[in-house]
Amino acid sequence: MKISTKVRYGLKALVYIAEESSKGRLVRIKEISEKEDISVQYLEQILYKLKNENIIEGKRGPNGGYRLMSEPKEITLYKLYKILDDDTKVINCNENVKETKDCAEENCNNSCIWRKLDSAMKDILKSTTLEELIKNRDMI
Repeated sequence: MKISTKVRYGLKALVYIAEESSKGRLVRIKEISEKEDISVQYLEQILYKLKNENIIEGKRGPNGGYRLMSEPKEITLYKLYKILDDDTKVINCNENVKETKDCAEENCNNSCIWRKLDSAMKDILKSTTLEELIKNRDMI
């Protein structure tokens, strides 16, 4: 299992935006790029998705920037994962099999270890909030 770069960078950017939002500041994309070492172009794609899902809002102009729209304790990592990653599975049982792209749910019984791991990871992501990630910022 590997968390995509888009998800990791999105979480880093959101932690930064959340910390600055709590101080009443709007954060410009260039500032996030410099502080978190993420290219502006890649950040634009990530922030566009987050803005469309009402996680953040953007204000244009010289005093513009981004801010979090909800409290960090209300945003789960699973919600962010679903927004930023195109794959609905956190762990795919056929990840390393070249012939099959996705786990066929009907063929994947309850004894499949990958299905159990996927379910467990989703539960962890659903029960972990952005607020908790902010407290453990050094881990991302």
